[in-house]
Amino acid sequence: MRALAFGLAAVLAFLALATTIRTTDVLTGALEARQVGTATVTSCTEHGPIGRWGVGTSHACEADVRWDGGGTERVAFAPGQLEPDEQDVAVFRSTREAGRNDSARWFLAGPLAAVALGLLTLWFLLAAVLSLVPGRGTAKPDEKWPVTKAEVKATPVTRRVRRLRLLAWLALGTAAAEGLASMPFFDAPRRAGEFVSPWPAIEDAWLVDLPSGVLAGFAVLVAAVIGLIAEGVRKDAARIVRYGQSYLDAKKVPQGGSSWVPAAVLAALAVWAVVEVVLAIHDAPVVVWLAGGRDALVLLALLGVVLSTRQSAKDMASQLVAK
Repeated sequence: MRALAFGLAAVLAFLALATTIRTTDVLTGALEARQVGTATVTSCTEHGPIGRWGVGTSHACEADVRWDGGGTERVAFAPGQLEPDEQDVAVFRSTREAGRNDSARWFLAGPLAAVALGLLTLWFLLAAVLSLVPGRGTAKPDEKWPVTKAEVKATPVTRRVRRLRLLAWLALGTAAAEGLASMPFFDAPRRAGEFVSPWPAIEDAWLVDLPSGVLAGFAVLVAAVIGLIAEGVRKDAARIVRYGQSYLDAKKVPQGGSSWVPAAVLAALAVWAVVEVVLAIHDAPVVVWLAGGRDALVLLALLGVVLSTRQSAKDMASQLVAK
């Protein structure tokens, strides 16, 4: 039954992935266009409403394209780019598929969403396969300080564990924030040559200005590492509950309290980020302010997590031994 549920979830995740690829211009390539022009549709093939291109009806079209630099040729467009009988549609061609030249807003957000859905689909598939393997539920005991899954589950969630979990989710949120903040920054048609943002002040407002996608990739990696650490700390908490002082003596838990220095540094960085936003962005829509405030929002959220989950290793041990 679990395998069936995971298999169905994998199918739904794949359909969401295919729909995202079709609707967010993932196939249209680089930000800079090699050629721009206008297209008149000559023929189309219909796909959908459910299939390898996701959910919804779309058309793979051929069109006669008149390039601005001169010359006309017939070009095939991927589903989701053109519709039957369209004429004089602005189009472009970069390093991959030709596409409609309306906006590059999905240049970064689209691939990030596609990667996330691709990983989710793969996870569901692996879960479906592994659920069919006998003995997968048997945990390998720790040779010296064994704890069962039931004991780990019954252990109170301490502030330190909650902090690590929230930090892992915040790291994933940071990856999503980069994708969302890129949308107004890239919300303009492509042109032959270098892309020009309609809101360059967004980039000026960011403290961290890395190549597109690098911040998101690093944030996901950090989220995975912190998530693993959180599970390790939860198991240690379960061992403290089960074995008590003997386990603490063996592990030599630090006796000091938690420092206020990280919180002070985060507060200073958050103030700096807010100042940068105010100085860089003036008369702009709310979405532009939110995009420019990406780093400020992440730092303020990080500061909130740190302040609301303060707990030293000594305090955590005392809490669990009392149980």
